[in-house]
Amino acid sequence: MTGTWTLIRLIMRRDRVLLLVWIAISAALPAGIASSTTTLYADQAARDSFTAASMSNPAQLATRGPIYDASVGGLTAWTLGSSLALIGGLISILVMIRHTRGEEETGRRELLSSGVVGRHAPLAAALAVVLTANLLLGLLAVPALVGNGLPASSSLLFGLSIAAGGWAFAAVAAVTAQLTAASGTARGIAIAAGALLFALRSLADAGGIAWLAWLSPFGWVRLTKPYAGDQWWVLELVAVFVAALAAAAFALSTRRDMAGGLVPARPGPATGALSGSFGLAARLHRDTLAGFAIGFGLMGALLGVAARGLDAQLDTPQLRELAATVGGADARISDVFFTFVMYVLSQLVAAAALVSALRARGEEAAGRAELLLSSPVGRLRWGLSHLMFAIVGPALLLAVLGAAAGLGYDGDMVRVTAATLAYLPAVWVMIGIATLLFGVLPRLAAAVSWTVLGLFLLVDLLAEFKLAGGFVLDLSPFVHVPAMLLGGASSPVMPLLGLTVVAGALTAAGLAFLRRRDLAPST
Repeated sequence: MTGTWTLIRLIMRRDRVLLLVWIAISAALPAGIASSTTTLYADQAARDSFTAASMSNPAQLATRGPIYDASVGGLTAWTLGSSLALIGGLISILVMIRHTRGEEETGRRELLSSGVVGRHAPLAAALAVVLTANLLLGLLAVPALVGNGLPASSSLLFGLSIAAGGWAFAAVAAVTAQLTAASGTARGIAIAAGALLFALRSLADAGGIAWLAWLSPFGWVRLTKPYAGDQWWVLELVAVFVAALAAAAFALSTRRDMAGGLVPARPGPATGALSGSFGLAARLHRDTLAGFAIGFGLMGALLGVAARGLDAQLDTPQLRELAATVGGADARISDVFFTFVMYVLSQLVAAAALVSALRARGEEAAGRAELLLSSPVGRLRWGLSHLMFAIVGPALLLAVLGAAAGLGYDGDMVRVTAATLAYLPAVWVMIGIATLLFGVLPRLAAAVSWTVLGLFLLVDLLAEFKLAGGFVLDLSPFVHVPAMLLGGASSPVMPLLGLTVVAGALTAAGLAFLRRRDLAPST
């Protein structure tokens, strides 16, 4: 562990802006939601009415789980429990991979190891920073919650349950960082694992298979039940999970070579077989894309099982009224469920697409792009070789997700797949933003791209409690996607065409700047 403290300081210096923004926003959100809940639902009758409507909505059950108590605290915990665990888990994965596998991939780990740095110090430092950041954001949320009149003990449990989501996925990322030599693949495996665990929790709550919630950290976060009985002992499951995976990560790190993974890279053919820059890009992207496709396919199958039979199971006047309000007189409950869940999953697909879109920046930072561009390969051709997979990849993921879900719950694979593919232009807008940043601000491209996606998630969350709307809400490309299963637009072509034009303009601008700037290797 020699040198761990020095590496902790280095990580905090490099990621100080990201950590401060993440902690500040996540810590402030619970108090804001508690205050808005008090304003919007001033008496118990209003809260009971809201709870009854939400508990009868399968989409709300799938995305957030059940409401355990119709109090201000209970509704605050229900609103933010799964959402903050998802956001915190994603950021924890990104930071963990960046400072473990990413450091090895760029060669900085080898340089640091030539000094007085122990073998386990980099992994220990990354875990220490990420676990502490999650703990801080959880603890900082408590005083403001207590200031809103909520019980101190329950508020502390809620804060720790928020932190627990990030802890769990930091440990997952610590293990995946040992499996493969590529940081993109390690990141993709960790995100796919998180998506699968989220789908398990969704299936448990929306599909009536309650025991499945005990198999997922997303379920544990909700099962602590702050403000509704305060089950502190559930945090022990998180502690055991994190300790076991962290110990496994340290053990696995001793069984591999530096800059290598436990899963060895397959040797290539004796003679070169790559067809230029596009062939090289295909080789770099194929494993990550395959992993995402498998993960989203399994998730779609789980959603299909969850949605199957909902129309008969939840055939009540209240739910029929809800479906009619959201999607018209002929709307099905299962269609409402899938539409809401797909809105969330499309943002996960956008995260997967960002991994591909930013791969070119990783090659540039590692110095490999400079070697490639010294051959007869132009910058535009090199950039397009990676961009192609960022554009085609999400189309494949959405198609796999929709096809698996369609086969699962109504057999109409074409209809459901078309509805999921409607989110493709919104995902392309995210790719366009990342490409523009790569062309203009290459060293900040990854950090700012992920921050923009996080802000879109935040805007959607705030809009649900009427804390954001109008122009602010319209900034999110996902808001403009019509709900195809519900007949969400009389002419769905125009909004999708508009998003595609915006994505194309951003991408073209990014490629134009790429052709005119200097290479910017990592420093």
